[in-house]
Amino acid sequence: MATSLKVGDAVVIPWGISEVRGKVAEIYGSGQGRHVVVALQPEESGYVVDEPTTVAFPIDPVRPAGVAA
Repeated sequence: MATSLKVGDAVVIPWGISEVRGKVAEIYGSGQGRHVVVALQPEESGYVVDEPTTVAFPIDPVRPAGVAA
């Protein structure tokens, strides 16, 4: 499922024992080494972050927003 992600997609990423919403800013790598850079905004993340930031994750745990785990 995560392999169909594209830049601009709304996604959910693991964050500690919870999850956070963000948007795909970049996808890089190939095969098992694919990663996603997710842009986090305070409003979209439920104020988990205080200011806009980005985080990189392996593509596997990242899922489209609105799709059950």
